[in-house]
Amino acid sequence: MPLSLTKEIEDCRAHAARCASQARNAACQDIREDFLRLERNWLQLARSYETAQRIMGAGANESGRPFTRRV
Repeated sequence: MPLSLTKEIEDCRAHAARCASQARNAACQDIREDFLRLERNWLQLARSYETAQRIMGAGANESGRPFTRRV
């Protein structure tokens, strides 16, 4: 079975959406920028999980175990 980080990816995107909402509602420019930075960070983490999932999924055989090289 390939590595599944779907829950983590969804959680990161949900955190990002909450940060974006907080940024829209922030009265202070500094706080707005902080929330926008946090949104970007959460989205970057989600992309990192997606990349890891693709790499690990592509590196597994049918049993779900990573491919190994024999010498």
